[in-house]
Amino acid sequence: MEFTGDIFALEPPANRKFSLIGATLPSSKDVYFRSKQKEIIEQYSAARIFMYNTENTDFDYWFNRVDHDDAQRYFELTFKGYFYEIALIYYNIVVDLSWTACYLAAEFALTQKGARVNFGGIQPIEDAYKLMRAAENLVSNPTAEENPFEYLKVMCPEFSTAIDMIIDFWKEFGSSNIRQRYNFCKHKGKPLYEELAQFSGPRFIGFYKETHDGNREQLASDQRDVRLQCSLSDSIEELRQFDNMQLFPYISKLFGELERVLSPSDFV
Repeated sequence: MEFTGDIFALEPPANRKFSLIGATLPSSKDVYFRSKQKEIIEQYSAARIFMYNTENTDFDYWFNRVDHDDAQRYFELTFKGYFYEIALIYYNIVVDLSWTACYLAAEFALTQKGARVNFGGIQPIEDAYKLMRAAENLVSNPTAEENPFEYLKVMCPEFSTAIDMIIDFWKEFGSSNIRQRYNFCKHKGKPLYEELAQFSGPRFIGFYKETHDGNREQLASDQRDVRLQCSLSDSIEELRQFDNMQLFPYISKLFGELERVLSPSDFV
């Protein structure tokens, strides 16, 4: 499996020169951004690891090989589905974390017990940790009414370009097959892959009723009738194309824009 974007290129610029002369100490927003940047790259790497495993041909590590060809193929496809679903989850995590990365990077003041607390400057580790956890809880769907991004654009206009990137990406991605499939797996159930359905055998019995126009309508009498079915191979390819054509360009541009606005300290 091939990907067009190099995840290691998402790391902080490698040509940074460390010098005490003219160096600036890291602010909290620098630390928050670098933290989320690292977390996103790690989760992105995990997504690709499981995508590579969808092309795995050595399944001896995962289960004992069986002599029956159909049974062996069934187990291989089952694990291929597991790898796809894990990759699907990680890709969606990367998208969600991108919102938090931008929010935490912004010079934003939140209210805690009536006192305004600024994210700038250097703070004690415990305070910085608590502020980060509190801020993470404020981030939601980029187009949700309670989302703070529009307020951030007013308070921190230098982040407007980055925030618009996030909103524009979400408007297209939020209703996509990939997001809907992820939400289905997370909240509703497990897809039945067409490649696996063929191993289920014929129906035990079928029931029909006559319609008003004289035709027959089949009734749901098998668990397969009500399951979400899709092609596993097509779903994997769709996810690969999403990585290459949408996700990697988006994350790369977002990191570049936040890097430009923040100019993080070389010590982070």
